[in-house]
Amino acid sequence: MRKATIVILFLLLVLAACSTSAEEPVEVIPEPTETPVIVPSPTPTERPPVVKTVCTTSLPTRFQPSDALFPYNNTASESISRIVSLLYGYPQPPAFLPDQDTLTPSQSALRVILEKVPNQTDGDLRLEPVPVRRGQTLVDENGQLVIATEGVRVRPSGCRESDCVITWDGIAPLEMDQMVVDFALRGGLTWSDGTPLTAADSVFAYRLNAAPNAPGYGWAEEHTQGYSALDDRTLTWVGYPGFASADLARFFWVPLPAHQFSPDAGFEEVAGAELWTDAPPSFGQFMLAEWHAEEILLVRNPHHDGVLPGFADVDQVRLRLIDEGAQAGWEALQGGTCDVLDASFNWLGEPALLEEIKAAGDYEVRKHPGESWTQLVFGIQPAEYDALNNPIFAARPNFFGDVRTRQGIAACLDRQAMQDLLVEGMVAPWPSFLPNESSRLDPGMGIEQNPERGMSLLEEAGWLDHDGDPATPRIANSVESVFNETRFSVSLMVGPSAFHQDLAVMIQESLGSCGIGVDVQTMSNAELYAPGPDGPLFGRNFDLALIAWQPLPVPDCGLYVDWVIPASGNDWIGTNIAGFSEVGYDRACAAAGLATPNEYGVLLAQAEAAFVEQLPAVPLFAPPRIEVLGGSW
Repeated sequence: MRKATIVILFLLLVLAACSTSAEEPVEVIPEPTETPVIVPSPTPTERPPVVKTVCTTSLPTRFQPSDALFPYNNTASESISRIVSLLYGYPQPPAFLPDQDTLTPSQSALRVILEKVPNQTDGDLRLEPVPVRRGQTLVDENGQLVIATEGVRVRPSGCRESDCVITWDGIAPLEMDQMVVDFALRGGLTWSDGTPLTAADSVFAYRLNAAPNAPGYGWAEEHTQGYSALDDRTLTWVGYPGFASADLARFFWVPLPAHQFSPDAGFEEVAGAELWTDAPPSFGQFMLAEWHAEEILLVRNPHHDGVLPGFADVDQVRLRLIDEGAQAGWEALQGGTCDVLDASFNWLGEPALLEEIKAAGDYEVRKHPGESWTQLVFGIQPAEYDALNNPIFAARPNFFGDVRTRQGIAACLDRQAMQDLLVEGMVAPWPSFLPNESSRLDPGMGIEQNPERGMSLLEEAGWLDHDGDPATPRIANSVESVFNETRFSVSLMVGPSAFHQDLAVMIQESLGSCGIGVDVQTMSNAELYAPGPDGPLFGRNFDLALIAWQPLPVPDCGLYVDWVIPASGNDWIGTNIAGFSEVGYDRACAAAGLATPNEYGVLLAQAEAAFVEQLPAVPLFAPPRIEVLGGSW
């Protein structure tokens, strides 16, 4: 958070008194003097407050518990998250802020409230060797939390590569590296009620979220062995032996006002407190002033001297409700009622209006990367194969077992045409499981459209164009684990959204031109995402599926590692619905997930290369978030 300082100026008035002599008074006739002309000092004109108005299609309802402005409200709507980010300036600025810089999301979040981002060079991020005893919790070679026992495969101290992993016998002395991070708060941070913010406030937040029954309990809490305050401004985080991460922001907990609650307060008590729906405390640039059904007013926090990027001269932010649609928002922006129209207006569904706004000239259409990436998933290993020695005897042919088939399909897909048509050319197809702006792959190493190469790869895998007509499905000829003469006709499962429906048609056309028949099957989201074994996705019973995943706390290659395949042994819980399993891929992905910030770039590039080579799914893109800004912003 921006350093908050209260400067109080005291003016000291010094009065001098004159004394008279005790001798007889002597008459003194004063010389005539000019009468002084007193010119009044000009009274400075107070600058009117600078107000920026952000218009949105929804606002939280005051005194509604589900709409509480609580930083750890894990069911928060976009509008609630936006307000919370303005009150705290953390963990990420609102989407309508200008683009920040090239810092990682972790660094951008931490720099707001900390003196600096911890790093290995300065020693506030370090790997410390610690002895490991049988029965304690540690992280194995795959990044999984396990109990130290005979047969566990781990990285001993100093081992940062998969080739030095050992299998522990449960007896021999074992040391492993433990990541320790020191976080130093910026000085002078103060709550909006004037109470100093301390490291104990962050520990309080961690304690609440680390309770196993807390709804906020998740990956970061699970991988934390300790989180404590060394003094009022310094915190130390300690991970379990064997664990490391480059995403440091996940291991710093946004402070909560501990002075407002009893030391033993639980998560439900704190989250349900009325102050979050009445007068939520803040330590950022803004604080809540007014909360009405159709407008919320935030004003400058007098205890905060920093500024969010783009808000250097802004004194007040009004969030105004416009629920009549994008056209009404556009008219309000033109009329000066709004300075910003946020992403809730669903601009991707208003292509004609976006073109009108762009043509107007005085307005900016700004895009921000989306989080939910859409992908075409291959049903590589259906659940029925689990009980078979050879999938040739399965009811569903082994269409995607050969990596050349998957690579050929990826090359046949016209991903550029999809994004040009569906997202107005505002984003590029992803080269791997990361977008272009985050990818560490060298240029040209990502997935590229090349139908000629795609059809050549299909031929190499044994899928032949038997009649010279690409419009008819290919047939199998010596395809591994597939009967000859099997037609390459598959189904594509897709949800009901118009976006995915349009994508499905384009996939059908692209693959049809390469000799693959595609039958689009539309299902409700409840049917599509039903739990396994009955649900088609988590029951691993599909050919192709068009889905969107939210990002993981580790690199998204982790969606398709072996140990997250949904199956009967794990109650059908897992993200690897493709059933994909390959040792080299697993190692590359696990290494990136266990990388320190210094190691992350190289190891992430290796994980991306493994993904592009193996292709458990074809990444398409994440629809961007779009805002429209007036010229006054």
